[in-house]
Amino acid sequence: MYRGSCSCQAIQYEIEHIDELEADDETLTQTDTSKLSMTVEKERLVVDCAPSSLAELHEANGETHHVCNVCGSVIFVELCPNKVRLEVAFTGHDALAEPHCQFVL
Repeated sequence: MYRGSCSCQAIQYEIEHIDELEADDETLTQTDTSKLSMTVEKERLVVDCAPSSLAELHEANGETHHVCNVCGSVIFVELCPNKVRLEVAFTGHDALAEPHCQFVL
């Protein structure tokens, strides 16, 4: 499971199930928090917050930055209509949910 939040915890988010190929594209960020930077389909992102907590900033390059109105943290960046880039923390696999292909003989 991949989860994250803004600095003040007003916005919580998680990524629904992703397949192994998408998980292989994750990269560790250069911070002490061991967060992962991921690009996933927008429909897989679940955001939990008050609607007034999330703001959009439209950039000249076509990206849309979604930020917390309370603390100013960037939650995710919308790269195109269906892809987002965000930082998450890995909180463990749901091992019983689905077998992983690398373990199938």
